[in-house]
Amino acid sequence: MNGAVVWFTGLPSSGKSNLASRVNARLTAERIPCCTLDGDTVRALLQPPPGYSSEERDAFYRTLADLALELSRQGLVVLVPATAHRRIHRARARESAPRFIEVWMTAPLNECRERDAKGLYARFAAGQLHGIPGEDVSYEFPEHPDVTSHGGQDDAALSLILQLLAS
Repeated sequence: MNGAVVWFTGLPSSGKSNLASRVNARLTAERIPCCTLDGDTVRALLQPPPGYSSEERDAFYRTLADLALELSRQGLVVLVPATAHRRIHRARARESAPRFIEVWMTAPLNECRERDAKGLYARFAAGQLHGIPGEDVSYEFPEHPDVTSHGGQDDAALSLILQLLAS
């Protein structure tokens, strides 16, 4: 299997990291070289940490796509669970990757608020945080995702991702 980028996009707490983790586990079990570039993890590693203005988010997603591209060129399947709330972020990654699979996590906003894995929605509701895609920043839904998944426990989406990677 040659390198590829699998980008999991959706609102915060929509299941991106959960599904990416499940894909990673299956690929690892099949001894397929892979890695995960979780948007939050990469963001925390960069110095200085990127901000959340429109320009800073554009630069961050460009950097994330470039990292994924470089690793995929080395033969890895790169799993990228990252909101990438604008279509252009994902389009840039798609046009440069040797193979690209866009996975849309369709969890509705109310469900994401209930999950609130990182407390973002609670902090937003309390007025302590701004810039949350789906709340005060628009999220541009994919027009033609390769895979659509509801939540991180979607077995059909997991199977389809593995099928697309194998083809």
